[in-house]
Amino acid sequence: MRSNPHRFQSRTIPGDMCACAIWSAVTSAARHRFPSSTFKAASRGIPLAAALQKPASLGRDASPRRPRTVRGTVPAVSYRAAFTVLELVIVIGVLSILLAVVLPTIKTVHAAALRKKAQVGATALAQAAIRYKTEYGFWPGQLTRKDDLSVQLNNKIAKKDDMLHLIVCGPEDFTNDIKVDIDDPNILKINDNAVYQAFCTVGPSSGSARPLNPLNPKGIPFLKLVNEADFERVDYADPWGRPYRLIMGLHPRSTFTVKVKRGSTVIYEKPVSNTIAFAFSVGSVDPNSTNYIYSAGVR
Repeated sequence: MRSNPHRFQSRTIPGDMCACAIWSAVTSAARHRFPSSTFKAASRGIPLAAALQKPASLGRDASPRRPRTVRGTVPAVSYRAAFTVLELVIVIGVLSILLAVVLPTIKTVHAAALRKKAQVGATALAQAAIRYKTEYGFWPGQLTRKDDLSVQLNNKIAKKDDMLHLIVCGPEDFTNDIKVDIDDPNILKINDNAVYQAFCTVGPSSGSARPLNPLNPKGIPFLKLVNEADFERVDYADPWGRPYRLIMGLHPRSTFTVKVKRGSTVIYEKPVSNTIAFAFSVGSVDPNSTNYIYSAGVR
C-alpha cells in the first residue's frame, strides 16, 4: 500500500500560524476588558504591568468617559426641587399671622418686666432713704458736703430757721407741681444729685483715691449707684433711663397730703408723715403718662 506524503500535511497547522491564531484570540478578549491605552503603551515598549497600573488620583479608569447616549433619543433633563409662587405666598402669609400674634405678647411681657424692675428700684430708693435717716438722723439731701471733712445745711432750703416740712427730689417740672395742704410750707426741692451724693461711699472702699464721704462717714452701701466713684456724676435712674421721684416727709406731729399735679389736674395724692418716704417712676417715655410705678407699700 502506497503512502500518501501529503496525508497529514493537509490537516496540520504550521507553528507560526498557530501562534498568530492564539495571539489574535487573546488580544480580542483583552480588548473587551482593558482600555485601549494599555495596548498603545504595549506597542511603545512599555511593560504590561506598568501599563495596567491604575492611577491613584483617577480611580478605576484614568481616561474620562463621556456618558453613553442612544442615537435618536433626547437626553433626560433633571430639575431641582423649588417652591412655587403660590407656596411662597402661603408661607409668607402664615409667618405674618404668627408675627402678628407673637409680637404683641413679647412687647407686653417686656413692658411688664420693665415695670417690675422699676418698682423694685423705687422700693430700694425709698428704703435707702429711710435707712439713711435711721442711721444719721437726717434725710439724704438735707445736708450737703462743705469740704472733704465737714457738712452743712442745704442752701436750697428757703427758710433755714423754720421747720422743714417736706423734701422732694426729682426733675424741676415735678418739684414745681408739688402742693401740700399746709399754710406756707417749708419745702426743700432738690433737682440735682444731692440725694445720691449722700448715699455715695466715696473713699478707699469704692476704689477711689478721694477721702471718705463726710455725708456717709461709715461708708454704708445704701444703694447700688451709677458712677459712684465720681461724686459729681453719681446717679440712679429707672429702667428707661429717667430719674426717680423721691418724697420724704419731715413734719413731726401731723400728717399732710402731697398732691402731684400736671397743669391744673391732680393726678396723685399721698399722705406724708415724718416716718414715711416713697419713690416712683413715671414709666415709659410718654410725657403724658400718668401710670406711675410706685415703691412697695404705696397704695
